[in-house]
Amino acid sequence: TAESIASNTVTAVMLPGGEAPALLSRAFHRYRLSLGAGLGALAGKLFRIGHLGDLNELMLLGALGGVEMALQDVGVPIAAGRGVAAAQASFRSAASA
Repeated sequence: TAESIASNTVTAVMLPGGEAPALLSRAFHRYRLSLGAGLGALAGKLFRIGHLGDLNELMLLGALGGVEMALQDVGVPIAAGRGVAAAQASFRSAASA
């Protein structure tokens, strides 16, 4: 099952339009955001966001914002800010007062 092979240290995002290589390059060269590439049979089909080690919610929000900008730059039709806003809502609801 998918749960049996899932990782809690990385999130993989499929890009079925083949934009993953351009996204990785754009994110790094324009925004200095280092994302992981798909490996093996998934090479060129997805990108990965690592979240292992010293990473907090605010750092992840910055990474998500960079991903959104790079996605727009390479022509992926997304609504700017939606991913960041969803993460903010999740983080706020999980935060203790």
